[in-house]
Amino acid sequence: MRKEGIAFAAAAIVFLALTLPVFAEMANNSPCLCGAKITPIQGSARNVYIAQVRYSDPDNDPPAKVEVYIDGIAYPMRRVKGKPSAGIYQARLTLPMGEHKYYFYAEDVRGMSIRFPRYGEKPGPFVGAGKQIYDRLPVLSNGGVHEDYITGTNMYTFTVDYLDKDGKNPQAVRVVIDGIPRDMALLQGTPAAGVYYYKTTLPPGNHVYYFAAIDDCGSCVLHPKHGVIYGPTVGEIENHQPVLMGEKVEPAAGYPNTIFTYYVEYRDPNNDPPARAEIYINGKPFEMRLVGGKPYTGIYQYKTRLYPGAFHNYYFYFEDGKGGFCRYPEIGYFHGPIVTR
Repeated sequence: MRKEGIAFAAAAIVFLALTLPVFAEMANNSPCLCGAKITPIQGSARNVYIAQVRYSDPDNDPPAKVEVYIDGIAYPMRRVKGKPSAGIYQARLTLPMGEHKYYFYAEDVRGMSIRFPRYGEKPGPFVGAGKQIYDRLPVLSNGGVHEDYITGTNMYTFTVDYLDKDGKNPQAVRVVIDGIPRDMALLQGTPAAGVYYYKTTLPPGNHVYYFAAIDDCGSCVLHPKHGVIYGPTVGEIENHQPVLMGEKVEPAAGYPNTIFTYYVEYRDPNNDPPARAEIYINGKPFEMRLVGGKPYTGIYQYKTRLYPGAFHNYYFYFEDGKGGFCRYPEIGYFHGPIVTR
């Protein structure tokens, strides 16, 4: 009995020694997918789209299946080059119009699988009608408004990001403020992928706005997609008095046929142009006109002839139309010019 037991144990050891390497050789590794693509990535419904991927297996296992999934539907792929365990696989497809998504999947004969990409799906192909390339809608984002606090004049800047994945320039990018559309200009980036802005003053009160864009194909997108953005709420601006300075009359002396020119510089802290711009010569008012600069910060002028005398006087009077006014000088007069025969 003892000899039989020893013989049985020895036989078991020999059996394990012979079988363990066999089990080690049966370890299975995952296959690989590389060079995955679909061409063309854009086209029409008449195009034939080629899905292609390279399959390889470290264990030289042929695939049980190689597939491309488009919009969740599996399409089998067949080998067109190489050997089963290391070859190029393809599928020829026709696709309906629209924007599609895809991924590749393979499984070897021993059940190990691989997916590309590992998570999610790749965008495409983009299929249009006839010869027209499918048009992906642009995207508007990060729309907003900020106030120019430096000037303090109710100046606001509206900005929005525009992105067209097809790289097409927009026909228009607009901000609609209180129901009125305003064309925006490119601030930075490219027309197809940039930041657009619109700068304006707003009257006191509550305002609403939204953004709209029209792409190269005439498609319209909105931001936000529904409703409007509330704001800004604009308060009343404190009105500051305008200022007059730098007066002069040229020439300082002349004759009855000499044309005398009066100048004064007008400045308004609120950027209000004058509602009244007058010079009083010898007590009579005359309207002045802008000859340099902007209406709210510029040079005003008046030309006239004068009768002989050394007693001429003048002063300036301006109003901003919002209750602000300025007399220059504050009291009294400027004297001149001297007119001789």
